[in-house]
Amino acid sequence: MTQKRLTYIESVVLAGLVLLFAAAAHQRNFVWKDNLTLWSDIVKKSPNKARPYNNLGLALFYNKDFDKALVEFRQTLRLNPSAEKAYLNIGRIYEEKGRIKEAIEQYRHAFKIAPQFTDIIHFIGNAYAKLGQLDTAIFYYKKALALRPDSPSLLVSLGSVLHKKGLTDRATDKFKKALKIAPDMAQAYYNLGLINDEKGLLKQAVQFYKHAIELKPEYAGAISNLGIIYGKTGKIEVAIPLFKRALDITPDDPITLFNLAFAYEESAKSEERRAESEERRAESKELRVKAIETYRKILDLEPGNVRARERLGKLRARS
Repeated sequence: MTQKRLTYIESVVLAGLVLLFAAAAHQRNFVWKDNLTLWSDIVKKSPNKARPYNNLGLALFYNKDFDKALVEFRQTLRLNPSAEKAYLNIGRIYEEKGRIKEAIEQYRHAFKIAPQFTDIIHFIGNAYAKLGQLDTAIFYYKKALALRPDSPSLLVSLGSVLHKKGLTDRATDKFKKALKIAPDMAQAYYNLGLINDEKGLLKQAVQFYKHAIELKPEYAGAISNLGIIYGKTGKIEVAIPLFKRALDITPDDPITLFNLAFAYEESAKSEERRAESEERRAESKELRVKAIETYRKILDLEPGNVRARERLGKLRARS
């Protein structure tokens, strides 16, 4: 009897321990459910260490909570004034806010601490490219590539600036070199699409855009540009779904909205020319209404958009 009772007690204690550890594991899993929760927890437990604040700031940054992220990066620097990544991340926030010159200042602080850190040099180049100072951007990209010659992202950045300067052959060479290193780099295919598009080599451009979209299905720019090519070649019925797909990803892109509105117009004209039935006339009218609504949306976003206002005026005059 006693032996049976001891066994029962042991079983209850063991079950209790299993439940205890299971609860602890569940609690830890909950804490680790995402980076924001994880690093918030670590900051509470290690308030005097700089790295957790920087990582918490990054989690906030990727959640687009830039002001809170800035607080964490500044706390990182209070604890460790030589934390180059905190300066880099503050620069990224300023860049997101359009404060490019202030971003460069932060990147330069980071560069003084870590002059061999290629990411910092890359970001400086990107910032100068945004300011339109293309030669300075090229200088920094080449400086970074001297340290990391096999970086596909640096090659694409350099190629993009060379493209802006009209040096398309040199740009093409950089994009192709990037693809030899990273064959799944959607941006390199997209940029090759742009170059071929500009040259009027539409078949080649279509293939490059399609490659980019296969690798990155949410690549709104490639989807929209593919729609433009189909529109230019008279395949409006193919272009419209592509513009809509791009707008599902970036709903407030005025260029894609304009192209969609214009495609609606062209499609309405086509239906008018074939208006053999009441159904086709109704379809033409519906397409014109869609075009008007889309031009109105553009003007809500950009009240000074002259082209959209002109097109809207002409459509209203016909209605």
